[in-house]
This record gives sequence, C-alpha cells and structure tokens, in this order.
Amino acid sequence: MNENNSLKKQEKNFIIPIVVIVIIMLIIISLSLVYMKYIQNLIDENTLKNLGELTSQDAENVKNKIAQHKKILDNLVNQINEEKEISNAKIFEIFENSLAKDEFSRVGILYEDGRCITSDGEIVDLSDDIESFFSSDDIQLSKSRKSRVDQEEINIYSKKIDKGIENIVILLVIETDNYEKIFSGKIYNGEGNEYIIDSEGIILANSNNRENGYSLFNILGTLKGEDNLQKQEKMKTDIKNNLDGQIKYNISGKYYYTSYEYLNINDWYLIIITPGSAIAQEYNKSLVITFISSIIVNFGILIIAIYIVMSNKNKRKKLYELAYVDKLTGLGNYNYFIEISKELLKNNDGRYHLIILDIDKFKTFNKQYGRETGDKLLQQIGKKLKQLVGIDQLITRFSNDIFAILLKENRLSTKEFHKLLEKINDELSNAYIDGIKYKVLISIGVYNIKKNENDIFHVLDKALMAHESAKGNYNHKYEIFNEHLEEKILKEHYFETKMNEGLEKGEFKVFYQPKVNSQTGKMQQAEALVRWELDGKLIPPNEFIPLFERNKFIIKLDTYIFEQVCRDVSEWKNKYNKLIRVSINISKEHLLEKNFVKEYCNIARKYNLMPEDFELEITESATIDDNVDLVALLNEIKKAGFSIAIDDFGTGYSSLSILQNMPIDVIKIDKSFVNQPRMLEIMMIIANKLELKTVIEGVETKEQVIELQNLGIDFLQGYYYSRPVRKVVFEKFIEDMF
Repeated sequence: MNENNSLKKQEKNFIIPIVVIVIIMLIIISLSLVYMKYIQNLIDENTLKNLGELTSQDAENVKNKIAQHKKILDNLVNQINEEKEISNAKIFEIFENSLAKDEFSRVGILYEDGRCITSDGEIVDLSDDIESFFSSDDIQLSKSRKSRVDQEEINIYSKKIDKGIENIVILLVIETDNYEKIFSGKIYNGEGNEYIIDSEGIILANSNNRENGYSLFNILGTLKGEDNLQKQEKMKTDIKNNLDGQIKYNISGKYYYTSYEYLNINDWYLIIITPGSAIAQEYNKSLVITFISSIIVNFGILIIAIYIVMSNKNKRKKLYELAYVDKLTGLGNYNYFIEISKELLKNNDGRYHLIILDIDKFKTFNKQYGRETGDKLLQQIGKKLKQLVGIDQLITRFSNDIFAILLKENRLSTKEFHKLLEKINDELSNAYIDGIKYKVLISIGVYNIKKNENDIFHVLDKALMAHESAKGNYNHKYEIFNEHLEEKILKEHYFETKMNEGLEKGEFKVFYQPKVNSQTGKMQQAEALVRWELDGKLIPPNEFIPLFERNKFIIKLDTYIFEQVCRDVSEWKNKYNKLIRVSINISKEHLLEKNFVKEYCNIARKYNLMPEDFELEITESATIDDNVDLVALLNEIKKAGFSIAIDDFGTGYSSLSILQNMPIDVIKIDKSFVNQPRMLEIMMIIANKLELKTVIEGVETKEQVIELQNLGIDFLQGYYYSRPVRKVVFEKFIEDMF
C-alpha cells in the first residue's frame, strides 16, 4: 500500500510539472498569438498612417499643379484682353509665346455656335458641350474625355471672354496622363501603385505607365470574401460622399494597403495601393520565428519579444526611408522636406533661411562625363553640405540636381551668413572625383523667412524665385529674395505683355556711343545700344535684355536693331560720304539660330552695305555654354565678312582659350579694368602678340585717358567722351570728323 501510494505520488509529482508545463506553453502560445495580433494591428495602423500622409502630400501636389494651370490660363486670358483687336492668329501667337506652351498640348477658341478652332489647325464641333463651357465666368476644369482631334484622353481648362458682340471661350487642352508626372515616383521600390480616379472608379492617370480608362472598382470587385466586399463598399461610399480614408484587404493570404483622398477638383480622388510584402515581409518571418520559438523555449519569450520590438522599429525605419529618403545621397527627399519644414516652421522665431541650389547644365555634365560621375558629384555635394552647414540642419535633395536647405542660424551675423553662402558656392564649384578636378557652376537662391511665417509652399515659391534669378548670372554667387526681386518679376511679366507691341510701335530706340581713337582723340567708330521707350520712359537694357534672352524675344529684337543700324549707316554714308563702322551686340540665343548669318548679310545688302562694314560683339559669358560650338559659329560669321569682337573681356572663365582658339578681331575690355594698369599691361601684351585690336569701356576722366593712351589701347569708350545718345545727337560727332 505504501509502495502503491508512493508510486501514485511519484506519478502525481510527475504529472503536475507536465500539466504546469503544458499550461505554461498554452499560456505562452495564447500570449504569442495575442501579441502577434497586436503587432500586426500596430503595423497596419502605422502603415496606413504613413500611407495616408504620402497620399495627402501627393494630393496637395496635384492640387497645386492644377492651381498653377489655372493661373497660366488666367494670365493667357489677361494678355488676350489687353489686345485692342484680337484674332485667332493673335491668340495662337500669344499661346506660343507663353508658359502655356510648355504645359498644354494645344489651345482652342470656342464660339457660341459650338465651333472650336485649335492651334494645330483643327476645327472641332463642341456644340453638344456649349452650355457647360459658357455657363460660368470662372475657370473650369472638365472631366476626362476623349480628344476629338487625336482621340487621346484629355482634360480641358476653360475661361469665357466677353468680346462685346460675341463671347468666346479659351480652351487649354492637357493630356490626362500628364498628371502622372506629379506623382512621387516609384512608391515602395516600385511595388506600390498610384492612381487618379473619378467617383465612378474610372482610372484617369496612373504611376505605372499603364493604359487608363479602366474601372478600379471593377478590378477590386473581383476580390472575394465578405470582409473585402464590406471594405470595398465602404471605400465606394466614402468616395461618393467626398470622404478620405484608408483600408487593408486580403487577396489569397496577401495583404494590401489602400489610402484615398478627395482632391476637391471635379469628382477626382488620389489613391495609393501598396502590397504588405513591400513593407513587412521580413517582419512576418520574424513573427513565424517568434511563434515557433514560443512553443519550444519558455524563457525565449522575453528575448523574442525584444527582437520583435526591435524588428518592428527597423521595419518602420525601412518604411520611413522608402517614403522619405533619397537613396543616392542618403539625404531626405522632397516629401521629407515638406513634412519636416512644416513642423519646424510651426514655431518660427525668424531665424530660418531657405536655400535652394543646383548645378548649372547638369545634363551636359552627365552627357560629357557619364552618369556614374554625375551621381558621384551629387553624393559629394550632399556630403559637403553637411560639413558646411552642419548635420543638425535640414538638408534635402529635392530632385535631380536640386538641393534644399532649411537653415536655422543662432549666432551668425549678416556678414557671416553671406560668407557662408560664398563658401558653399566656392566649395561646391570645385569637385574632385576619383582624383580628377571638375569645375561646375552653382546657382543659389535664398529666402530669409520672416518671423511667424509658416506656409512652406509660399516660402518655397520665394526661394525658387531667387534661385531662378541666380540661374545663369555668373557675376553673382547667390541671389537673396527681397521685395525688389518680386517687383522685378512682376515688372518682367509686364514687359512680356508689352514687348511685341513695343516692336510694332517702334518703341525700341537705337542709341549710339562713340569710340574714340586713343591717339588722335577723334571719333572713328560707334557702338549701337538699344533703349526701350515704354510709357514715356526710357528703360535701360539691363532691365529687359536678360528677360528677352530667356524668352527668346531677343532674336526678334537683335534683328530689328541691326536693320535700324543698317538704315542709319546707309543714310550717313549718303549724307556725309563717309562710312561709320558700328558694332552691334549679338546675343547667345541669336547665335544658335541656324540662318542668322545669312539673314544679316541679306539685311546689309538691302541697304547697299557689306558685312565688312559692321562689327558683331559677343559677350564672353556666351562662350561658357558647352552646348554651343562657338568656334564653328564664329568661323561662319568671319567667313561672311563680319568683324568679331569679344565684349566684357576679362569677366569670364576662359579668356585665354577664347583668344587662342577663336577667330576674333577685337577684344573689348570690361570697364572694371580701367583702373588696373598692371592687368591692362598683361592684356595688351597678349593682344599685341595675337595682333588684336583693343577697346576699353568706362573711360570717365582725363587721367584715365592719358594712362590708357600710354598703354597703347586702340579705342576708348565712356562718359568722358559721351553717353549713349540718340541718332540726331550722334550726327554732331560725325560732323566733327570732317
């Protein structure tokens, strides 16, 4: 009995630990299942939150782009309204010369009878839509529709114009898939998809270059399962009621996350769909390992739990990097900049500066040295910016070669801040890649953010204005936004609306400035300069020439001025029986025109003159462009008979190579060297060695004249002799020659 009791007791003692172990294992398994469910819900919550933020960001980008399109149409209509008499051809011309040309595929003019005439020569019947287009005085954006010209999927921006007798509507046509350019790019390594749909689920644009026009609802409707169907119905209901949301659904055991946001434009929605495998594939493996380990090892639960927490943290970091980090440089991207800037500027104390910079002609650099070298240059810029401004500042790579820095300075004075900008320019301009030195040009725009100013898009617009002003300006290392710059931009817009009218009305006047022989003191030559007589005031060329070079109007103006000069020179030849050699400035944009040399020769002969009677001045900065085979162009000009002068000599980057390789006749020394005799001596040695004539600008005193005469400079030009004057005043100089 005692033995039996002992055996039973031993069995009982054996069974109890087994039961305890089984109970503990069951508890651990249950806790593991609950914990895994909790973690999965946490992943879902964080994923949907981040996806929602990305959707909101891209939705904002789409809305901003559409607002920009409306502004372009508004500006176009304003230009049309400013015309006293308007024709279809004039409207098409205004379109061709405006920003709308870059954004839209065509412009149309819709009449009240439904007849629409397009800029590409088509006549389309829109009578069935006439009421919708004429129903409002505001700008309207149509739903997506098939083009009746080329059957492409399009949207139409429209605005009515009251022309008195008959109203018309200006239509700007944009292909719907152009909205795809606004998307963030490859979402989650290309596994995510981004769409713009309407309230019926029809796909208007997508991020994967697929055909549009299909119903997203129909595609999602193939997903079976009660849970999926409920979530689809919720999404459809939300979209019908203009509500935003996020959902997760299951396809054959694989999870997908969806975020949708109303664009408040027509009935459009922005939708992002991404598979859970792109976000938590590795983490799901960790969950399996945790589950198995929890069954085998009791004490492993603590270690595995820690591992899961860390793994979750790492996966969130990976998700964050996919959405907000530029892979090439390791810097934040555009989305990161916008999100962090918004947070920082909430407590803006007036010590923030926004700096935008890029590399001039970066595409040319890539073409010349290779994409790999270009990537290394971008990486080097990212590292240098961290060293120059500090890793605690917000440094991002917007896109391509554009970088943005939100700098908060605590101790820098204004002078020190300017020194920092100069240092950034100097350091980035000289790049050493694989032991080879590369010289690049950096454009920097700066906006000093005012206290309590927290609209990042407004701030960004101003910084970009400053950056655009800095582009191509090789005399300044950076441009800081100020009210004058904003006024300048508004003034330039006004100039653009008046430039064609000014040419037709003869508002552009030719002024002449004498060039005096340094030894005889007599005027022998002259330079033709342009002034714009607008609204009763003379506008100096530095206010409109850079603008005209950017919008290519300079080509028309150059030709107009050359013909005016030919007319004047021909008149003087007949009146005084003496030929006055006149130099005329030629812009870089004009040099790129295929037939400009032939055209100039024909104009000269029209007035019984020869190309040999003129000197064409080309600024030294025009020689910096690697895209221009300037030697070939100048040889063509030289062969035609024109004399060639390099203007503003000494201010560029490659003066000696210019003199050595190019067929020039004259160097026109910049006025900044007038009081630098040692530099002038060096220039004269080179000029004499190469048998080049010399002209110097900016002569203002008798002492300067004597010094320049002693140096042997051939011709002097400046206020000491005369300012640029009108033709009738200049003729007195001609009379003094006899």
